[in-house]
Amino acid sequence: MNDGINLFNDTLTEAVAKNKRFLLKRPAYIPAFARIAAHIKKANKMRATLAHKENLVVPPVLIISVTNECNLACTGCYACHQDRDKSAEMNTAQIERVVDEAKALGVSIVMIAGGEPLLKPGILKLPQAHPELLFVMFTNGLLLHNETAAEVGKLKNLIPIMSLEGGEILTDARRGVGIYEAVTDTMCRLDKNGWLFGVSVTLTSVNYDDVVRSDYLKTMQDLGCRAAFLIEYVPCGAQDLSLCLTDEQKAHLRAVEKNLYKDHDMLVVSLPGNEDPYSGCLASGRGFLHISSSGALEACPFAPYSDTSVKNMPLKEALRSKLIKEVRKNHDQLKESRGGCALKENAEWVMSLQRDDR
Repeated sequence: MNDGINLFNDTLTEAVAKNKRFLLKRPAYIPAFARIAAHIKKANKMRATLAHKENLVVPPVLIISVTNECNLACTGCYACHQDRDKSAEMNTAQIERVVDEAKALGVSIVMIAGGEPLLKPGILKLPQAHPELLFVMFTNGLLLHNETAAEVGKLKNLIPIMSLEGGEILTDARRGVGIYEAVTDTMCRLDKNGWLFGVSVTLTSVNYDDVVRSDYLKTMQDLGCRAAFLIEYVPCGAQDLSLCLTDEQKAHLRAVEKNLYKDHDMLVVSLPGNEDPYSGCLASGRGFLHISSSGALEACPFAPYSDTSVKNMPLKEALRSKLIKEVRKNHDQLKESRGGCALKENAEWVMSLQRDDR
């Protein structure tokens, strides 16, 4: 397990700290990323020390869903399908406390998800308070109006990642008429100001060819994107299984994903990507962990099962979750699945761990 974790740490360092191509035409960000790179190296040592001395596994990447609220209702949205309790959401102060603790334990990248994160009051205080951490915020892009965009642009350790479904026809079909034009207009505006941003595309059997077997990523790069996340679709239920990548598409993605990264002057990240070199699933702290909007500590955003909450417990204590440990112990059994998430594919097993711990 340690070999897989070490390899992931090295890969992360290579992608963020050593690869500077994605900062081309963004010179204002170079000092910030030098600070981030220094912290990544320091954080790697901090996590290794905790693992050795306290047998505590701390992930380099922490994903926090800060709200379930959203100003869109996209067809097939997995987050909407989960129907989480919005009344139980952590407030901004609680989220700030968790991020403080995460940095102290050696987390180096915080991914902010939702819902729509920009609907959470004060959420931009997080990157402002921690300039040595890299924050990646997944947003639909519709709230990046002039004032908010200017605030985001000042935060050189924050990369807003705007969601599309491919081109205009595919995006508007799933997200609403006019969404593609609105988001790409925002991209042009951010690019004109020299601000760092990226794009996220959920890969389905329907849009795969249009996104991967085309010049789509080159188009996004020309619009100013400096990062692209390609996320394999996770079905809401049996009715959506046809949207999962086919075996042929998965095989093709595994064959080309490294070249996608090499062939563009931006970070191209495929999720979950080929996890075989890391000896299986990177969830449950081997590479990342997820904290839900209500504070539940979960192995993965697509496996909403938990026996521990950080809402009223220090993160360090929550990381000793029995469920998380058990999932991590069986990481080598959690490999390729139909819908991009091996934990989702083995939901009954994960749920049984949740029941056992209670």
